[in-house]
Amino acid sequence: MVNWLASLLFASIALGGAFVLGTQLELSIKLWLPAGLILWLTLGMLLTSPGDFADDVSQPSATEAAPAPPTPAATDEQPLNEQSLHAAVVELTRQLRAKELSIDKLQAKLTEREFRRSLSRLATINETLSFTLHLLQDGKISHADAVDQLRQEIESAIGDLGLEHHSIQVGAAVASLPLGSFVILKSEEAADLSAAGTVKEVVSSGLCARDEDGRTHFISPSKINVYKL
Repeated sequence: MVNWLASLLFASIALGGAFVLGTQLELSIKLWLPAGLILWLTLGMLLTSPGDFADDVSQPSATEAAPAPPTPAATDEQPLNEQSLHAAVVELTRQLRAKELSIDKLQAKLTEREFRRSLSRLATINETLSFTLHLLQDGKISHADAVDQLRQEIESAIGDLGLEHHSIQVGAAVASLPLGSFVILKSEEAADLSAAGTVKEVVSSGLCARDEDGRTHFISPSKINVYKL
C-alpha cells in the first residue's frame, strides 16, 4: 500500500513538473507527457527496490498468505484423544471379561451345589427305604404303613428339589393339554361319541419345574389312557 501511494506521488510530481516545464518552453503535450513518464519511471527505479515498485495491493504478501504453522498442542491433541479412547476400551473390555469369569464361576458353584443337594436327597431316600424294609421284615410295620412312609419321603424330596406335580383331569380334551405334559399308554374307542378325544384314565401324574420367567418345563410327563377321536 505504501509503494502504491509513493508511486502516485512520484507520478504527480513528474507529470506536474513536465507540464510546467512544457508550458514555459511552449512544448506540445506530445513532448512533455513522455518526458514526465520517463521522469516518473526514473524516480521510481531510484527510490524503490526491484520487485517492490508498483506492487499490486490486491495480492497478499507471502507472509500474509502463508498459514500459521499448527502449534504442537493442536497436532498432538488428536493422537492423545485416540490413545485415551483406546486405553478406555481396553480397560472396559478387561472389566467385562473379569465379570464374565466371576459369573461363570458363580454359576458353576450353584450348579455344583444343586447337584450335590440332589444327590444328598437321593441318598436320604435310599436310607429311608432301607430302614423301612428292615422294619417290614421284622414285622414292626405293615405293608400299608411302609408304602405310606416311602410315599411321604418321596413327596418331601420332590418339594425340596423344586418340583411340582402336574395333574391331568379325567375327561379333559387331549388337544388342550400342554405339549410334553403327557404320554399316551393306550387308546380305545369311546362308547359315547361326546367322550371321543378325551382322557379316559390317568395312570400316573407328571412332574414339572418352573424357571425364573415362570415357564413350565416337564421333567416327567403324565401317563394317560385316552378315547380315540
